[in-house]
Amino acid sequence: MEKKVETNNDKSFSLIDSMITAMFLPKEYGKLLKVSNKKIVRYVAVVVLLVCIIQYAIWGLGSIAGLGGIKGIVMNEIPEFSLQDGKFYFEEKLEKKDEVSGVYLLIDTSQKEFTRDDVPQNMLQAVLVSESNMVVYNGISGLGGMVETQSFDIYKDLVINNQSVADMSGLIYLALFFFFVLLYFAAIVEYLFYALLYAGFTYFVIKTIMVDLEFGDVYKITLFAQTIGQIVEAVTYCLGIELLYMAGSIFAVMTTVVLVNRAIQEFHVTREH
Repeated sequence: MEKKVETNNDKSFSLIDSMITAMFLPKEYGKLLKVSNKKIVRYVAVVVLLVCIIQYAIWGLGSIAGLGGIKGIVMNEIPEFSLQDGKFYFEEKLEKKDEVSGVYLLIDTSQKEFTRDDVPQNMLQAVLVSESNMVVYNGISGLGGMVETQSFDIYKDLVINNQSVADMSGLIYLALFFFFVLLYFAAIVEYLFYALLYAGFTYFVIKTIMVDLEFGDVYKITLFAQTIGQIVEAVTYCLGIELLYMAGSIFAVMTTVVLVNRAIQEFHVTREH
């Protein structure tokens, strides 16, 4: 009879109810602990999906749409390029050098060929692209670095240019979708990992104040407590302002800690009475 009552309560506690409670009602977290594990898994999946849509899909699709879609980007935003008869052409010389990270990029098709000697000193990674080849350098401490050279001559039967890439926009959108799926699963792993860190720290602390909670319950609390912080952080990321995103990240940590703390305090008071 008791099992039947718990099942009915579980069914009546919807996903929206869970989200509202998780974000704003830490004193009601006891209800969340009664939700089935299956619903908790679904909850995490939906929350992370929402975060990924805000952080990646909305921002990415908005940027692409604002530039006229994939075709507009390839035809209007990317300088003219082509790979034909084993020779690469890029309309502009592109050179990027980051002294801090040790990364160097050079695309200069006015040069016939690049070699290892063309890699700047003290670079950890470098990519150099000429008319006929591409040199990739990866520095290894004490070993002098590894160099891979790729000749474009092996692609002499291919013809690639702005127009041919634009004509494959459907495949590019499909590739972006699969990339989004990979980001989604990576975000789930990250969400679960951070919940584990929060739970481990919290469980260690509550043992010192004799709160009778199992680690599994603490872990569930941290899964729910991350909700509002993750959503706010995703929104600040989407806005594209670095300082604002840093503030959003700090907010995410602080709100999670506060919600977990208040939920634990409520359990402590309830157990005392």
